[in-house]
Amino acid sequence: MKKILLVDDVRLLLDIQKRFLASSHVQVLTAGDGEEALEIVRREHPDLIVMDKYMPKMDGLACCLAIKADPSIAHIPVIMATSSDKKEDVEEYNRAGCAGLLSKPIEAKTFLNMIRKFIPEIDRRVLRVPQNIEMNIIAAGDAHTATSENISLNGTFAVADLNVSVNDELSFSFQIPGSDAPMKVRGKIIWLRKGGDAPGFGVEFLEVTGQGMPMLRVAELKEFIKSKDQK
Repeated sequence: MKKILLVDDVRLLLDIQKRFLASSHVQVLTAGDGEEALEIVRREHPDLIVMDKYMPKMDGLACCLAIKADPSIAHIPVIMATSSDKKEDVEEYNRAGCAGLLSKPIEAKTFLNMIRKFIPEIDRRVLRVPQNIEMNIIAAGDAHTATSENISLNGTFAVADLNVSVNDELSFSFQIPGSDAPMKVRGKIIWLRKGGDAPGFGVEFLEVTGQGMPMLRVAELKEFIKSKDQK
C-alpha cells in the first residue's frame, strides 16, 4: 500500500486533506511540523509528501531541503502547499527540490489531480452529502427534471432516466435548502448508472454561479464529522 505523509500545523487542514483521500486505498501519515515530518520520512519512507510552507520548529522549505540532502530519502517527491505564488517564492521552492506546488486554499479536485501525478491509483471521488434536491436539467436542448441522490462541492449524482452519454455536457439549476436563489451549473457527465430502480448519472461541475456554495461546504463538513463519529 502506498504511503502519503501530510504535514501541516493546523489540525483541521490535515483532517480536510485526509478526507480528500478517504476513497483511496492508501496509508495516510500526518505530522504537525517539519521536525516531526523529517523523523517520519526517515522512519516510514512514504511515497509522497504534501507539506505546508509555514510551520513552527522547522518550516516546509527547510524540511524539504533536509530531505533532499539525505541520499536515503532524497528520491521522495515533496509537494509544497503555500499561500504565496510570487515568482521569487516559486523559484525558491523549485531550487529546494519541490516536485509540485499547491496554492491555498486547496480544493479537493486540485489536490487529488496533483496527487495522481505521483500516485495514479488515487481515487478522485470525494465525500458527497446525501441530499435529495429537485433539479431542472437542459440536455441536448431539451428540458428535464431530476433528483439529486448526493452532492458535493465538485459534483452530484442525478437520478433521471435520460438518453445521455459519458462526456456529454449539460446545464442545470437547483436550490440548496436555506439559500435565497438557485445555483446554475454547467457540468459534464462522468459516469452512468443504467437500469434498476434509480438510473442516473454522475456529474462533474465545470462552472457554478448563484448562491449555495457556502451552505454546501458546511453540509459537506457536517457529513464528514458525522462519518468520523460513526467509526
